[in-house]
Amino acid sequence: MSLSSDLQAAFARGEAVKRGLIVADENERARLINDISRLIREPQMPEGTRAAGLTLIGYLARRMPGEAAHKIGVDEARQSERRLKSARKAAR
Repeated sequence: MSLSSDLQAAFARGEAVKRGLIVADENERARLINDISRLIREPQMPEGTRAAGLTLIGYLARRMPGEAAHKIGVDEARQSERRLKSARKAAR
């Protein structure tokens, strides 16, 4: 399979999941969330890419086909991240 056909297959699977025709693999979904979370923590990550990663995590965090993404937004997630970092520093 070429990269182009791999991408086409991935998009086709994504569309089928989106329409509720198939259920996404839970392990695959969890791995993607974990990988994206790790990548957006990199200090050299551009802000636009970080925001896109958070948006994708919100999409992936849906529990059932057709269920709305989490209501927390990017700004709220950043505030939460800052509070957690402050708490970690204070605990040291």
